[in-house]
Amino acid sequence: MVIGVFMAMLVTGFLYYIIGIGNTIIFRERMQDAADAVAFSGAVMHARGMNLIAMINIVMALLVSILFAMRLVQWALFAAAAFTVWAPPLSATLAGWGNTVRGVANTYENSVVQPALRLGHSAQDVIRTTWPYIAQTRVVVTTLAGTYQPPVTAGFIHPMIDHPLPVRPVNIHSTCIHAAEPISRFITFPVQFIPGLSAVAGWITRMMDEAMALFFCPRNEANMRPHEIDPGDGSCNDGMPGQDCEYVQIRGIVIGTPPFQSNERGVSMAAWGRNTGGGGLFGTIGNLSRVGLAQAEYYYEGDEARDEWTWHMYWRARFRRFRMPTNLLGISGAVGPGIDLSLIDRVIIH
Repeated sequence: MVIGVFMAMLVTGFLYYIIGIGNTIIFRERMQDAADAVAFSGAVMHARGMNLIAMINIVMALLVSILFAMRLVQWALFAAAAFTVWAPPLSATLAGWGNTVRGVANTYENSVVQPALRLGHSAQDVIRTTWPYIAQTRVVVTTLAGTYQPPVTAGFIHPMIDHPLPVRPVNIHSTCIHAAEPISRFITFPVQFIPGLSAVAGWITRMMDEAMALFFCPRNEANMRPHEIDPGDGSCNDGMPGQDCEYVQIRGIVIGTPPFQSNERGVSMAAWGRNTGGGGLFGTIGNLSRVGLAQAEYYYEGDEARDEWTWHMYWRARFRRFRMPTNLLGISGAVGPGIDLSLIDRVIIH
C-alpha cells in the first residue's frame, strides 16, 4: 500500500508535467499566431496607406488631365482661327469659341484643380505622418482585443514612433507629366500605323508630355506637390522596398501570461510541497514563451521604375523570416561591449 501510494504520487507528478508541457505548446502556438497577426496586420495597413497615396496621385493627375484637354481645345481653336483669316466670319467665330473655352479652363483651374491639388497634398502629408499610428491602433484594438486574449495581454508593432511612410513631396511637374500621358498617347495612336513614324512614336509621345507639362501645368506651389517614393538614407543596396529594406519591415511583438500556475501547484502537491516552479521547468518555459515575435513587410509588386511606385496601387504585404532590427527603440545595433542585437537572431526560432 505504501509503495502504491508513492507510485500514485509519482504518476500524478508525471501527469502534471505532461499536462504542463501540452499547455505550453498550445500557449506557444497561440502566441505565435498572435505575433503573426500583429506583424501582417501592420504591414497590410502600411501597404494600404501607400495605395491611398497612390490613389490621391491618380485623382490629382486625372483632374489636371482634364485641364490639359481644355487647353488643347482652346489653342486648337485659336490656331484654326489664325489659319482661316481669309474668311473673317469663320475666323471670328473660332476665336470666340476659343475665348469661351479659355474662360471655362481658367475657371476650372482656379476653382477645381488648384484647390484639389492643395487638398491632395495636405491629405498625403497627413497620411504619411499619421498612418503608422493608425496601423498601431488597429493592431492593438482589432487584432488583439477578443481574438488572442487570453493568453496575450499586450501587443504592438515595431517601429512604433518617428517612422512615417517612405514618401516625400516632389515637383508638381511629376503630376503634369502623368496627366499628359493619356492625352499624348491618344493623339499619337494613329502615328504607330504610319510607315516610318511608328519607330519614333514613343519619342513623339514623350515630347508631347513635356510640352504640355511645360505650357499647361499649374504653378509649382509647395502645397500643391504630389508625394513620391523616398528611398531614405540609401542604406538599402538594391533600392527596392520589399527586398530586405529595413525601412519597410514591420515586426510584431506580443506579450502573454502563460497559464502555468495550476500546473505548478499540482506538481508541488505531487512532490510533497517542494518548490518546483520559479526556476524549475515551468518557470523556464514560462519566461521563454512570454514573448512572441514575427515579421512582415510591405512592398511594391509592379515592375515599374521607382518614380512610378506612388502612381499605381500595387502595394502588397507578405511575411518574412524574423530578424532583429539594426535599431531597436532608439538603441543601435551595438548595445554594449561585445553585444550586438543581431546575435539575438541566433537563439530565435521562427
